Amino acid sequence: MWRALLYLLVALPAFAGFSITEQSVKLKCGQKSVEVSFVADHAIRPAKPHCDCTTTRIEGNRLFALVDTSTFEGRVEKTIDATTVDGKTTRLTMRFDMPPAVLLSTRSMQWNVGAPATPKTLRISLPQGSPVRNVTRASLSGEDFDYDPRKGRHSGEFTVTVTPRSTARRAFNRLIIETDSPDPRFARYIIYLQVKR
Repeated sequence: MWRALLYLLVALPAFAGFSITEQSVKLKCGQKSVEVSFVADHAIRPAKPHCDCTTTRIEGNRLFALVDTSTFEGRVEKTIDATTVDGKTTRLTMRFDMPPAVLLSTRSMQWNVGAPATPKTLRISLPQGSPVRNVTRASLSGEDFDYDPRKGRHSGEFTVTVTPRSTARRAFNRLIIETDSPDPRFARYIIYLQVKR
């Protein structure tokens, strides 16, 4: 009897659930969607994605998740709760790595009121495989800062040096970086500039 009970306990975990519950997916820069599949030991009932970017299709014991990746940047995690016909609910996890089209050394620059108005440099580079080929323009909204855009020594490298005209009072402007990308996701980047208390 003990052998039969031991056999049943060993066999139970393989009897129900999903063979893999987590998947990591490397995306291409700018990739707009991807399909990820999971396989269960039993037929799957309708599944519940936790994000509007994910839709599911079920074919017997296979779950297919179609994920809209058009807004992803960096590492993103999405989950789905799936229930098999044996009543077991499993959380399925998908981790996505979206490489950047443009690498920015910072997304904001800050100075304190009364501190020295020292220059700070934004470094911009275009990684291999990026749909962006060139930074076409740097501009400033507002008149509280001076800026000096320059091409780097190597192809795909740029710098913009920013200096507050004064740190005697608070200021807030935006540095706008424009690229040659026809894709609006990669055409414009905003760097926030602030003199704060």
